[in-house]
Formats: sequence, structure tokens, C-alpha cells
Amino acid sequence: MTHKLIKTDNYLLVVDDNKGIEENMWTVKDGKVREVSYLGQDNGYAIIAHLPLNGSPILEGVDLLPPIEDDVKKLAEIHWGNVHRSGVLGFIEGYNKAREKYKYTEEDVRKAITMARDLEDWQDLVWEYEYDDIIQSLHQYPTEFECEMIPCNPIKYTTEDHLDVEPKTITTAQGIQWVGKYK
Repeated sequence: MTHKLIKTDNYLLVVDDNKGIEENMWTVKDGKVREVSYLGQDNGYAIIAHLPLNGSPILEGVDLLPPIEDDVKKLAEIHWGNVHRSGVLGFIEGYNKAREKYKYTEEDVRKAITMARDLEDWQDLVWEYEYDDIIQSLHQYPTEFECEMIPCNPIKYTTEDHLDVEPKTITTAQGIQWVGKYK
């Protein structure tokens, strides 16, 4: 099952807008993540899985998404194989140095120009806010997570068996983590 990801300053999130909000549940509204202390207000969307970014804390009681892996190790092994360890390490070091120096691709710059051009009522903008939004949009984070699903809770119907499914998970030192891949 593919889930859309919501990116905040500190998290990548999977939310469920159909899940009922309860006390002590983590939610997101207007890009702000918070734990619900009492009901009766507009609490936003229930967070069902997350990936902390920028050293942010893990949201207690919420499933984790796997770490985002860079393909540089796979690329290095394709070019250098498993035999040339120094070549692999040099490739990875060079790749990371190039990413520092050349942070944005030509495609990223085109995207930024298009976003700036498409802004409505550009004369009345608060420019600092818009600059930050455009720059943040260029950071390369996935937009979807394809979660592996496993059957659970068989329910008998009159003509055929129907199986509900739930995300496949593993237990890590940090907590319960979904299994799947980023898109």
C-alpha cells in the first residue's frame, strides 16, 4: 500500500485522516506536530508512522519509517565492485563532497524559478517566507512510502474469505518500524 508523506521541519509523516483522535495521540496540523492533551479541539490528522529528521526525537507510541538510504553505496559497488575497497570509499567520499558543493541540480533551479513565477499576487508577498518555502521544496525527500502489507484478522463472508491487511513491521532498537521502500 502506498502512503503519501507529509514533510515538516523535523519529520516525514504518514497520517490517517479517517482515524479517530484520542488523548495522548500524536497529530499534525498546519505543519506542527503535537501530542493531543485533551479532546474537543481541531487536532489535525493522526500520525500513524514517522521518520525523525535533523536529530528530532522519536514520537513515542508511533511506528517508525525506515531510514532514507542514499544509493551512493550501490553506485560505488557497481563501478568498483566488492574487490576494490579503497575505490569504493573514494567514490563515496567524492560523491558526498560533490553533494556539499553542488547542492542543487539544474532541475532544482528550474523548479524554484517556476514556483516563484507561479506565486499568486507576488507583489504583496512576505518574501522571506516565500524564499524559505521555495528553498525547502528543493530538498530531496521522498513523497511516498510503499509499505509491504501482511494479512490479518480473517473475516468470513457468505461467499468467500476476505482478509484485512496491515503494514508489515520489524522490531528495532528504536521501536516498531514499517517495512517497505520510499518513492
